[in-house]
Amino acid sequence: MRIRKARLKDSKKINNLNKKYFHEKGRNWNKLINSKNSEMFILENNKEIVGFTGLEYFDWNNTIKIINIFVHPEYRKIGLGKKLMKYLLQKVKKTKYRCIIAEAPSSNPVVQLYLKNGFRKCGYNDRYYSNKGKEIAIFLSYDLK
Repeated sequence: MRIRKARLKDSKKINNLNKKYFHEKGRNWNKLINSKNSEMFILENNKEIVGFTGLEYFDWNNTIKIINIFVHPEYRKIGLGKKLMKYLLQKVKKTKYRCIIAEAPSSNPVVQLYLKNGFRKCGYNDRYYSNKGKEIAIFLSYDLK
């Protein structure tokens, strides 16, 4: 397993995984891969994409936002989410930014991954998703400075 920076040719596979497991529409993966304000990373197993994550940089408030942490269901429970998280935290600690922000559905196990890696809950929104309040968005932060 290796983590590498995403390339434009990866965007279709990322989009397919996103649609299948996040049911999220409208995210412009090409822009996130190509932008100077964001980076995407791929988790590969024998050149097959089995996970992805990313970072979006905001100069106006000196923060970084995590863009999903995804591991394919067939590869879960073996520490790959932790590996992606460790990779991101090592990368952002070298930056000028003051904190990293994440958002996740309250029922998603990724919330526990964030908490186990030093994030703290800093807010919630019970109308963030389009499911009429059935799922609550949990916001988490990790101080870098």
